Order: sequence, then C-alpha cells, then structure tokens
Amino acid sequence: MQRRIRTALGAGALLASVGLIVAGCTGTTDGGDTGAGGDVELTFMADDGTCAVDPIEGIDWAAANELIASFTPPTTLLATEPLAEPIADGTTAVYLNNGTPVAGLFQAGLQAASEAAGIEFINVDTGTDAQSVNSALNSVVEMKPDIVFDQSVDARFFQDQLQQLKDQGTVIVYGGQLNAEEFGLVDSLGGAGSIEVNSEVLAAGAIDLTCGTATEFVMYSIPEIPASQIQNEAVPAALKELCPQCNLRIVDISIADASPADKIVSDLQAHPETQYFIALADQYQIGLADKAALACITNAVGIGQSSLPPNIQQIADGTQSAGYVVDFGLFMWLQVDEGLRTMQGMDVPYLEGDWMDVARAISHIVTIRNASDFTGEAGYVAFPGYQDEFLTLWGK
Repeated sequence: MQRRIRTALGAGALLASVGLIVAGCTGTTDGGDTGAGGDVELTFMADDGTCAVDPIEGIDWAAANELIASFTPPTTLLATEPLAEPIADGTTAVYLNNGTPVAGLFQAGLQAASEAAGIEFINVDTGTDAQSVNSALNSVVEMKPDIVFDQSVDARFFQDQLQQLKDQGTVIVYGGQLNAEEFGLVDSLGGAGSIEVNSEVLAAGAIDLTCGTATEFVMYSIPEIPASQIQNEAVPAALKELCPQCNLRIVDISIADASPADKIVSDLQAHPETQYFIALADQYQIGLADKAALACITNAVGIGQSSLPPNIQQIADGTQSAGYVVDFGLFMWLQVDEGLRTMQGMDVPYLEGDWMDVARAISHIVTIRNASDFTGEAGYVAFPGYQDEFLTLWGK
C-alpha cells in the first residue's frame, strides 16, 4: 500500500518522504538522503502550503515561493482590445502539419478557433523530410494565404518559400519555435521567451516544494525536442540563482520511450542521493508511483512540465508532487488572435511584454491544494469562457 506524499509535522521529524509499505520491501528503503544540508532535514511542503522548517542557509526559498505563489487564476485575457476592423470575408489560413501526434492536436485547436472566427482553414501535410517539406511549401506559396500557422516545421527547411510568403504579405505565426529572430519572425507563444520563463518556473518549483531543504536534483530531459536543449542550460542556471550549492544532473529520456517511468526508477535507484526531480515531460510521471513502490524507493518525487489529465489526477490523489500545466486550447486561440491582429497592422501586446506575465495567463502550478479543481472533463482552463471573449473581440 502506498501512502500519500505528505509532510510530518513536529520538530526534528523526517518531513515529506514518500511513505511506502510494500510487500517484499524489508528494512530501510533505497530512498534519497534525508539530510539535505547541515542539521536541516529534507522537507517537502505540507498539503496546506506551509513548511515546518526554515530553508538551508544560502537557498533563496522566499524568492522561489514568491514566484510560484504569483501563479494565480488570471482575471483578463492577454488580448483585451477589439480588432481594428471586421475580419474580411475569404480570409484564409494554412496550417503546416508534419503529421506527428502533437501536430494533430495543434491542428484541432487552430481549426476550431479559425472556423469560429470565419476563417477558411487549410491543413497542409508537410511530412518531416526536406523533400516533402519543400514540395508542400511550394503549394502553400501558390495558395497565397493570409496567415500561415507554423507550430511544427522549422523555418530553416523552407527559407526560400518563407521569403516568398513574406513578399506576398502573408502573416507567419511561428508558435512553439525557438529560432524566430534568425528568420526575421516574431517570437511567439511557446518560443524561446516562453521556454526561458518555463525554466525559471520549474527551478523555482523544485526549491519551493522542497522548502529550500534539498540540494540534490535531477532533470529528465527530452533529446528529440529542441526546446529541451535550451532548458538543459536555462534550468540549471535558474536553479543556481536560487541555490548556489545545489547540484543538478541531466538525464535524457526519449519521448518515444515505451516506459519512461521505469527509466526514472532505474536512475533513482542508481542515485539514491537524489532528493527531487524535474521532468520536462510530465507524462514521464504517469504510473511512476506504483513502479517506485515495487522498487522500494522513496525518492521518486518531482514536478513535471506540460501536465496531462492523468498527472493532475495523480496529484489530486497524493501520488505525485506537482505539475506545471498549460491551457492548450487558450494557447491555440491566442495564436489565431495573433494572426488576425498582425494582419490588421495592430500591436500584439502579449508578444511585446513580459513572458512571465504570459506564462501566468495560460499556465498554472498544480499541487494537491488545487488539483481537484482541474480533474473534471474540461481539465485545466485558465480563463473560463475565453472562446466567447475572443469572439467578442473579433466582432463575431
């Protein structure tokens, strides 16, 4: 039987270990070091958000806690000004779809928002190899669309066609890409600015949720995803700002791995000194608690990025420490809004301000204190009713 991740109250107690009572586990479990530094014991934040001990000297827990606490439900959309003019009849948008599962999710969200705005939406299958991308983009140039949504295909693979599209006046919404400036494009949602901020949030979450008492961390990175390469540098840098004495190992786990939770368990068994982890894909934590219990380890505790509904349920059940979730639907509607505003020569204020403010508007830190709010069919919704709000801004 696995008990919930929790904090034991009382001076000198061993705080916030993952309690395991598992058949076949005898003696002490192969968990992490309970002494985080000096006389301060490893302590996880209690379910009510309090810490029973002070942080280790030199760890800026207060700054980490302030950042995480700033993620509160937004009261307005990032977009507040109506479009300057009605959306023209016959407005067309092309989506570059490389055929991956995540690209399919992008397509569904962008198509729903575009059709609600009265935009003709065209899905173009680009494939993933250079020849198919080149052929697909030649056809896109011939279409002369008003907007191109590109969340999946790196611009380096269609530089000639990109220039042709620009010359035609096509608006390129380059979301989720890291090299916008290299090609004279606007760094959009999910781009380099967002990745840097996400790195700060994950580092702060690791310090906050361990009450500033942990110094040994590991980050499970994703070698196939370019954003992870940025985070492999940005997360350690952000962690050092808060905790100069902290150590962070980086371990690659393929996004295609059939059982990433098993890889995490194996790594933690090999590194029992590890006290908390950061996962760049929170899906790696799905089913982790059960596998950790079978392996008799107690240090399988961490926060993950891009949490899925099963992660949120695990957090609500007390078998996962925390997650960092994004409102995927709102993200897609903002991409359409960006395209429309740029078409009309309007400023897109959320692309010109503080990326941390953008993160707060579409993302949230999920812990046992709020997970039950997001376990319904709708999942995490940053701003309920955002679709109607956008349609009003768009004159629909």
